[in-house]
Amino acid sequence: MSAQTIAFLGATGGCTNACLSYTLLNGHNAIALARNPEKLTTQLLSQPGLTQSILDKHLRVIQGDARDIETVMKTLIVSTTEQSTTLVTHVISGVGGTGQFVLSKPSPCAQIPIRIPTIPHISIPNPHITEESTSALLAALGRIADERFTCFDEYAAVAPRVTIISSTGIKKGVRDVPMLCKPLYAALEVPHKDKMQMERLLTLEQERKESLLCGGHVIVRPSLLGGDHRIAGPGVDSGYARLRVGTERRPEVGYTVGRALVGEWIYREVVKGGGDRWVGEGVILTK
Repeated sequence: MSAQTIAFLGATGGCTNACLSYTLLNGHNAIALARNPEKLTTQLLSQPGLTQSILDKHLRVIQGDARDIETVMKTLIVSTTEQSTTLVTHVISGVGGTGQFVLSKPSPCAQIPIRIPTIPHISIPNPHITEESTSALLAALGRIADERFTCFDEYAAVAPRVTIISSTGIKKGVRDVPMLCKPLYAALEVPHKDKMQMERLLTLEQERKESLLCGGHVIVRPSLLGGDHRIAGPGVDSGYARLRVGTERRPEVGYTVGRALVGEWIYREVVKGGGDRWVGEGVILTK
């Protein structure tokens, strides 16, 4: 398989960082958008087998925010001349926020500087982060199609495939969460609403049919995430053979799955395998 160039959004997240690591280790090129490039580099150099020389040869880091359209455009364009523009083949987005357990909220009265009890739940600093970053991604693709190509058909022939990392427990009618986990998932209402809006944007995009901005999309829905970004070293069993993969029509039900294992699946099935089998699917990953 020839080397590809893959764009990564939210590359310091565990799943995305693992996928990026496998991508680099297997000789592909990557463009990663990161708010903190130093943090990203530190994470990558902690991965088994990744060296500074590999990063220098195969990785380009763009500093910025995944909600900024101009910055995202830079992440999607491999090279450009007056005659042509080369785009990445895939976009892997794992943008998200760090969850915080919330037991209280500010008083509705600004003159009373106290916090009052609320229903316990998990929140994130920006409760619209995945929706906003996906909206920016689609807007960036739209501008590239308009500004860098002579006609839409020319763009459509090279439009990147988009893979997003979502979650189980958000698709109505799909039983992908154990009954014992239902109370915990209820506490995840805030980040899950955000991911639902993210998925909705891609679903609406798919309905455009004749003017699709992405070359197909894949939605990855892992169970509750565990572990960190670090992948298995050479000769070490990552547990991949025990990973269970389901879809909306044939869901798998499980409790947890490792972040690095999710990243490995995305690398194997989407980056290496092309992802054709999973286009338009909501893929459930669990152990």
